[in-house]
Amino acid sequence: PEENNPRGLPPLPPMDDDESAEQYTNAPPALPPQDDDSFDKPKAAKPGKKAKSNKEPLAGISTAPQGSIDPVGTPSTASKLKKTIRERIHDYWVNDGVKLIFIIVYVIINIVLIGERYHYYMVRQDQSDLTPGIQITPFQVLGHGLCIARGTAAAIKFNAAFLLVCVLRNFLSFLRGSFVGTYLPIDKNIVFHKFVAWWVMVLVTFHSGAHFINFWNVTSNRATSDELVALNLSPDPVSYWVVVFARLPGITGVLTSIVMVLMYTSAVQYVRSNMFEAFWYTHHLFIVFYGLIAAHGQLELLERANFWIWVLGPFSFYALERLIRLIRGSQKTIILKAIQHPSRVLEIRMKKATFNYQPGQYIFLQCPYIADYEWHPFTISSSPDEDFLSVHIRIVGDWTGELYQLLNPEKEIGVIQENMLTAPNGKPILLVDGPYGAASEEFYKFKNLMLFSAGIGVTPMASILKDIRYQIDEGNLTNLNKVHFYWSNRDRHAFEWFIDLLSDLESKSSSDFLEINIYLTSALSPDQIKAVMIAGDDAPDQVTGLEARTNYHRPKIPQIFQQQEQRYKGEKIGVFFCGPPIFSKKLNEAAIKYTRNGTKFVYHKENF
Repeated sequence: PEENNPRGLPPLPPMDDDESAEQYTNAPPALPPQDDDSFDKPKAAKPGKKAKSNKEPLAGISTAPQGSIDPVGTPSTASKLKKTIRERIHDYWVNDGVKLIFIIVYVIINIVLIGERYHYYMVRQDQSDLTPGIQITPFQVLGHGLCIARGTAAAIKFNAAFLLVCVLRNFLSFLRGSFVGTYLPIDKNIVFHKFVAWWVMVLVTFHSGAHFINFWNVTSNRATSDELVALNLSPDPVSYWVVVFARLPGITGVLTSIVMVLMYTSAVQYVRSNMFEAFWYTHHLFIVFYGLIAAHGQLELLERANFWIWVLGPFSFYALERLIRLIRGSQKTIILKAIQHPSRVLEIRMKKATFNYQPGQYIFLQCPYIADYEWHPFTISSSPDEDFLSVHIRIVGDWTGELYQLLNPEKEIGVIQENMLTAPNGKPILLVDGPYGAASEEFYKFKNLMLFSAGIGVTPMASILKDIRYQIDEGNLTNLNKVHFYWSNRDRHAFEWFIDLLSDLESKSSSDFLEINIYLTSALSPDQIKAVMIAGDDAPDQVTGLEARTNYHRPKIPQIFQQQEQRYKGEKIGVFFCGPPIFSKKLNEAAIKYTRNGTKFVYHKENF
């Protein structure tokens, strides 16, 4: 009857005669299958119906982390915690202050570059530096189209140089370890690289549009012979199409635009994920892109060619960067052991001479048997104290699929390869480039940690936890106060990837420094529900075998942060995450919202 099941629990499995319905009244609900990126994501309401609100969970399902304090705050008290504008600015500053300053400085530089060139050409009185004796200024001939073209050209030079700086992995890893890294948003380098690339597209569009108008003004008999000479052009009439396609500035500009279209369209997420080779090859057209820009101003019609001055430094660093990658990546690597885990995850344990790294860092892998030039990033899942280097690879794309076929042709589970140095064609089985710094390696700066992961995003957290385990064994765990570990998976078998590590840490957590929170977001079968509810409180968890109980729902991010805010009043908590963007967005929002009353949540996200 409905009154006996007020919260809509799923139908109970068939019971034996000696079983009672009371055994199952706290059974976890059979939730619909969900992807790992569906955290706290409300379902869209059907047309004509109101959207359902996120109410309290069903009976028996605890949303509180294991070992955490009771939820605090009610709707009446929450209204009293509204922040003032000053408090909001302060709280935003905790996580994004450095990024905000960097963006402001970046915007000011662009404004100054564009504004200075615009003003210069609008008020300049003569062209004596390039054409002696000519008193007609280019602005009198071309008007504001000239100012727009020259202003955007100056900004393009700066941003073209900055694009290269954003991808200097070794250089940025070096800065991360220095005091300079404290004042730069190094973790956002790829985000800035993409942003600057789109800004360059905008600048090029305005630059090209302005010049197309300028070309029309020059070739439509609106310019006199003296005016053409003032622009360092031949006084003889010339066709518009000749200027666009047969003169160096015009043809290099057109070709630059074509190259950019190829690079940009192949850099979208869909192409990168499904046709990586197309992305890789077209993205290396950047060499052609820079060469065309350098040639674009060689006629020096309006000012001295100086693009090379802007890019000489970044290009030199980039050349050195590629040389380091080439030398480091050519060193021999042996696969000590390859292990096939459930849920299509492949663990590779490798050995490479003179390889030093920190927990949370990542590497690039190349398999010459599959592709000679493809390098793919993977977070290191081993600890520096282990005698091997390991990564966990989820089989989701062409490259990982081919690696899976190479190492596990029989599609077995368990150890599938050992002591493998070369591929069937005699080439090295794997090449390793790295390590490179990542946000997760800064965990040691905090006494209190919240480690969030979804699916295979657990790998950097596993490296951190392994390092913590080693510190426990060595008796060096002095700076760490508390670790809250949150791992969400759709597949219950995925927890097997690191269950031995978690079990070992749980047994060593005599000081109660580690709190493990496991979340299973997929449906349970009736038999699984039955097994969970029959097990007593003293029995190991039926999903993981740990003492910590599995939560059969998605993590309730606001509630988790609210609890930790109350627990760590006036303290700083490091929040680290690796997983889907939608989950990252919710964590970042919660970190900002619940940074208050002296409690600071400092958010870090993995970026490749």
